[in-house]
Amino acid sequence: MRTRLFLRTAEFLWQEGHTAHATKDEAITETEQMIGVYAKFAEEFMAVPVIQGLKTESERFAGAEETYCIEALMQDGKGLAGRYKSLSGTELSQRHLM
Repeated sequence: MRTRLFLRTAEFLWQEGHTAHATKDEAITETEQMIGVYAKFAEEFMAVPVIQGLKTESERFAGAEETYCIEALMQDGKGLAGRYKSLSGTELSQRHLM
């Protein structure tokens, strides 16, 4: 089956943010807080119910320790990827230091 286009890039705003933390616990807290913010926006402002969760190891952002996500269920029973927030640990910064 062919992939069906749901949204065109011109119809939504790409948003990307990066943060740095002193500890892994701080990074996890921030990551979980932002996934909650994304879920609240989707549900309360866009009226789209979503499920919050973690991506599997094979679905994670490259180099991430964890990738948190929100996803919605479409009428045909397929999942619609929503927002993602990855916990990169020190992997990304170590690459840039080399």
